[in-house]
Amino acid sequence: MSDYAEDTNQTQILGHPIGLFVLFFTEMWERFSYYGMRALLILFLIAKIDPDEGWGWEKKEAYYLYGWYVMLVYLLPLLGGWLADNKWGHVKTVLVGASIITMGHGAMALSDLQIGMDLKFVFYIGLLLIVLGTGLFKPNMSSIVGKMYPPDSDKKDGAYTIFYMGVNSGAFIGTLLVGWIGETFSWTYGFGLAGIFMFFGLLQFYFARNVFGKAATEVKKDVIEKDTKNEDTKSVPFTKVDLRTASIGGFFAVTWIVDGIASVITRGTHFLSEDVFSVFGYSIDLSEIFFTLSLLIFIKLGLSRLVRYEIIERDRLKVIFIIAFFVIFFWASFEQAGTTLTVFAKDYTNRILDGNWGLIYKIIDLILSFTPMIILTVFIYKLWKAIWTTNPLTIVFTSISFLIIWYLVIIRVLNKLLGVKTANISEVFGSFSNTSVGEMFTGATVVDTSWFQILNPFFIVVLAPLYSIFWKKFSFSGSQKFFFGLTLLAAGFGVLAIGSSSIPNGAETASVSMMWLVAAYFLHTMGELSISPVGLSYVSKLAPARMLAFLFGIWYVFIGMAGKISSIFAQYSETILETDGWSYFFLIFTIIPFVAGLAILSIGKPLKRMMHGIK
Repeated sequence: MSDYAEDTNQTQILGHPIGLFVLFFTEMWERFSYYGMRALLILFLIAKIDPDEGWGWEKKEAYYLYGWYVMLVYLLPLLGGWLADNKWGHVKTVLVGASIITMGHGAMALSDLQIGMDLKFVFYIGLLLIVLGTGLFKPNMSSIVGKMYPPDSDKKDGAYTIFYMGVNSGAFIGTLLVGWIGETFSWTYGFGLAGIFMFFGLLQFYFARNVFGKAATEVKKDVIEKDTKNEDTKSVPFTKVDLRTASIGGFFAVTWIVDGIASVITRGTHFLSEDVFSVFGYSIDLSEIFFTLSLLIFIKLGLSRLVRYEIIERDRLKVIFIIAFFVIFFWASFEQAGTTLTVFAKDYTNRILDGNWGLIYKIIDLILSFTPMIILTVFIYKLWKAIWTTNPLTIVFTSISFLIIWYLVIIRVLNKLLGVKTANISEVFGSFSNTSVGEMFTGATVVDTSWFQILNPFFIVVLAPLYSIFWKKFSFSGSQKFFFGLTLLAAGFGVLAIGSSSIPNGAETASVSMMWLVAAYFLHTMGELSISPVGLSYVSKLAPARMLAFLFGIWYVFIGMAGKISSIFAQYSETILETDGWSYFFLIFTIIPFVAGLAILSIGKPLKRMMHGIK
């Protein structure tokens, strides 16, 4: 087995090794499970116990749980990256992670069964399993993409863009189907469906585990790769002082996390003391003190280790941390999609369409449902031809899963067109045979709340190839791409600020046009494509090979922090909406990302120097 999949004689697809497309579909199913569940989580928590059979939580409580969930999902990759780099290798760690995620979704599905006893504790166990599994899975998928190519390969940016299409294909299909099934039929079916396709992803990855190359499969501790300019590099092992410092910081961080999780499960009870002291009228509790101490300790640890690296590695590591810091501003705003934007779509957006608007929606929904599936089917056909003789079981499980997905997509589209709520194929086609084409496309229709969340992944699937071509044709620096991304995100919230300006302060419902949300998601997607795959590519190129997965873990820690910050904004949203309204709330996320974009643009030249030739 060659160190790099690109250097083997395996058949290529679109100029890339077949391993990239195995990763594409594996990541797609993991994102199917994650985003499908995300589309349901807030709706499930705030749905009234009767008749919607949700948990009847207050919005603030739901946002609080969501914030912890998102933060932990992105915090645990630090553990997954370390395990892969030092113990298991990337491929084995992915397999373990995918297995745990599958069990987590199974537990969540069981938690809503009506069997005469309270199974809420099973729901929390499921969430924790998904968090743990994702921590093992997520950083290593990105690492495997990078390690299939030699360090100086010029194909990495294109590879990560294709990989990112897989991420968002899963997000699109998962939100489309899991959201629809959960809202229409049963939360249990929705959560369970997410787990089923994660299981398919696990199987198709397992039976292709030999196509990724040695660099992605084997652990190579303490192997130092020379820089492209032949500068000396050196390993910087953790000293006893480092480990002691990390342990102290870890104690404060873990205690803060456990206290937060306990307060979610008990709906407000902390075991750490509250109201320790006050500063300018703001009450400080012990959990906030623990968080601050852990943050300061880890910053000190990072700085003390950074100075021990040789200058080129040190500068490149600095760049990773700088761009990761600016990513916080992007995701802290963008993650409102899972919280306040979901509520905005549910309670403040006109989702009942009739006449011409109903017709237009049904046509668009039809196109949105089938176009990505057709594109993905072409990809599966290409993978089938390339891998059938060497890894037949991989393509068999991928194909079976897609046949099921096609069935569900067709049933969903017919349900929408016919105005029925059934997954029974005989009932669906019975209604179909008794309904004319004109009747299908006329009449009022209700847009699912979760439908709006499919727009982001759909736009990414459509726009990602264009962005890949655009980046090749025009040369932009990393700081310029980040500026574009943050500015486009700000513009999306600016659109929402305008669209919501007619909603009175404190209004519990409204009926603004859904086009404001559609336009915002389009701009947010353009911003995401300017930042997320670009950031992944830079981490892959700038990180020393021996600690690639660990640094991907660090990258996701920053995203996790952004998710937690996002939930804090969401928790305060009701107060802001009561006093200042939706337009003011969205204006906050217009200003912050734009200012951050200007800041990173202003340091573009120093960042370029610190990359030492990496483009």
